[in-house]
Amino acid sequence: MFGQTVNDVFNRDVNKQLSSFSRPLWNILAVTYTVPQWGTNRWLKYALSDWTLGTTLQYGSGQPIPVPTTAGTLTNLTQSLGRGTRAERVPGVPLFLADLNCHCFDPAQTQVLNPAAWREPGSTYDATGKQTSYNGTFSPSAAYYNDYRYRRIPRETLAFGRVFRITERASLQVRMEFTNPFNRAQIPNPVATGYTTKVSTKFAADGLKVNNTGFGAISTLPGAAVSGERTGLLVARLTF
Repeated sequence: MFGQTVNDVFNRDVNKQLSSFSRPLWNILAVTYTVPQWGTNRWLKYALSDWTLGTTLQYGSGQPIPVPTTAGTLTNLTQSLGRGTRAERVPGVPLFLADLNCHCFDPAQTQVLNPAAWREPGSTYDATGKQTSYNGTFSPSAAYYNDYRYRRIPRETLAFGRVFRITERASLQVRMEFTNPFNRAQIPNPVATGYTTKVSTKFAADGLKVNNTGFGAISTLPGAAVSGERTGLLVARLTF
């Protein structure tokens, strides 16, 4: 529980929780291959052999999404202890409105986290779902749930290079490196705080109405951390 927060300060035995860095599935594949000499033509062998190809591929689970804090401001906890607690998870209600890993929705116009999956702990609600009281009890929710995670983000690199022997003392080293060679788009994580905050929209530069902020919204407006462009670096080094 390194780096985590204590929920119920009067009952520390119930504060056991997953680490915020928890990733039950994580695979790393690193491969290096050197092209052997082949053929009988010496110029062909010189041009094609001794190239070194390398790649590093990382695939795994997304990091846990922190459980949102309570929305009530007039609770017993706030008045007596000057602090809040986590929201209570509603049994049987799905945490997501869209699969973050399916690539089957428009991130600019889709609310992906379900606000109905959370409620004020110990409070009562009427038939319409409106909250009628704030009891202010400590939440039974953990800080993180294994089935409540951000999208998976693969990390991939690709490189190839070779050392050309010009003379006994002179050589030319050429190396090309690619980051994200498959050009996977990396969209920002959804807003996971303030589960009672409704999604607000703005007009993008092209006139399209897109999500700006609010629980479960993914902002793709200018200034958001949308990335994923393929990048490459070419390096040449002459030694003599």
